[in-house]
Amino acid sequence: MTHKLLEAQEGFIDPRVLEQVAGPGEFNFVTIAEWENTEVVERARAAVAAAHKAANFDPQEMFARLGIRADIASYKPVAA
Repeated sequence: MTHKLLEAQEGFIDPRVLEQVAGPGEFNFVTIAEWENTEVVERARAAVAAAHKAANFDPQEMFARLGIRADIASYKPVAA
């Protein structure tokens, strides 16, 4: 539900879901959402929070219940 909501937001550019296939890394999946700018990200966060509240869905509770560790952050491109 969250991914579909994000993809419908103004300023959403590209979704990525990557699965680790080799290496000793801690995280098995990585999701990346690319946005036009930080302003649209803030609006998308608000839309997701409202949708979660309306659905009585608490992501932190789900993560704790299922033993999921998440590293949620914002990133920017680095010039090569």
